[in-house]
Parts: sequence; structure tokens; C-alpha cells
Amino acid sequence: MAPIFGGIHCMAWFFAFPTYQEQVLWRTSAVAITCTPWLGFLAPPLLTALDTPDAVTTSYFVLCVMSYVVARAVLLVLMFTTLRNLPPDAYKAVSWTSLVPHL
Repeated sequence: MAPIFGGIHCMAWFFAFPTYQEQVLWRTSAVAITCTPWLGFLAPPLLTALDTPDAVTTSYFVLCVMSYVVARAVLLVLMFTTLRNLPPDAYKAVSWTSLVPHL
């Protein structure tokens, strides 16, 4: 489910952002949310098969979880900060009654 959520955020790859830094943060966070669950659940069995210590496997999993949480938090903050720079069309009032054919 998490990679799908990240993939949806990756669809905004070419959207306009207020600053270049926000665009890079959005892209990085979207890729992290998409890839981190795969890395977090596929790599520990591989690390166990390679006879790595349990501390390494556990710390790797904790690192993946922490990076996922940070990426989600960054996206949450960016969603609200990009509202400061909306295009002028976002402030136009929509006449919904003109969209209903029988009114």
C-alpha cells in the first residue's frame, strides 16, 4: 500500500513548485516513500541469509522506518506550504449551477 501512496506522489514530478528546493524535497520524499518499504522488507531476509549480525539487520530496518516517517512528514509539510503560491485561477468562484444541464 505504501509504494502505491508514494507512486501517487511521484505523479507530481513535473508540477510547478514555488521554489526549486521544495521541488527537490518533494521528489526525494516521493521516491523514498515508494522505495523504502521494498528495501525495508526485502533486504532483511537477504541480510539474514548472508549471516550478518542481528544488530545490523535491526538497525537497517529501523533506518528504513525512520527514513519513511521523515519522508512522509516532509510531504505533509510541503502540501501545506505550497498552498501559499496558488495560481490565480484557484481563487475564482465556480458557478456550479451552470454545470447542471437542467437548471
